[in-house]
Amino acid sequence: MEVIDVSGMQCPDPLRKVASVLASAPPGSRYRIVTDDYVCYVMLRRLMAVNDVKIVEADEGGPYALVVEKY
Repeated sequence: MEVIDVSGMQCPDPLRKVASVLASAPPGSRYRIVTDDYVCYVMLRRLMAVNDVKIVEADEGGPYALVVEKY
């Protein structure tokens, strides 16, 4: 599983980076996305909802993390 670490980045840059990776990923690909910003975490969750990406795990303990799978 590849890690996409967008810690230290400010929106919308993390969203662009993650969207770019997911756009070229084949179905079934899994990623762990890590951020240190709660607002960015919430926006990443929304991005998954509109991009045919399933959230497999979510860690809201900070740093915030999502494990996602593209379908």
